[in-house]
Amino acid sequence: MENNILKFTMKDLQQESTQKLIKLNDESINYGLILNEKEIEGIMKNTNETLKRIGRIETSTNTLEKIIELVYSSPYTDKDNYIENINDMQEVFYYFKSQVLDLLSDDEVIDILKEVYDDKKGEIFQIQGFIEEYATKFKLGGSF
Repeated sequence: MENNILKFTMKDLQQESTQKLIKLNDESINYGLILNEKEIEGIMKNTNETLKRIGRIETSTNTLEKIIELVYSSPYTDKDNYIENINDMQEVFYYFKSQVLDLLSDDEVIDILKEVYDDKKGEIFQIQGFIEEYATKFKLGGSF
């Protein structure tokens, strides 16, 4: 019985999260970008896999919402790379948070990623290189 209640609760949470993310289409449509329910479910699955692999937990979609906004609002995102860039940027986000030992807030990390995403024209390998360099300097007490 308890297992059925947990499954029901998790399903409700997933549906609520999906609806919150679909609501982002109200803004992203201004950039010609829209996510459907199946794409959002795939993104959320990728989020869960990323969190598991990196060893982190997340209790809301707030971070994912900010990452999606970061990606869709950039001139370097188009229909062909939208979902891939969301998935890549959330992996970069959680990796970066771990590398700076959670000493930067989510919003600080998002602000850095937004600037780097645009500066590097959405090129994930260049973004990852910058994040590696930034994290190393951060851990050594340097400034950027």
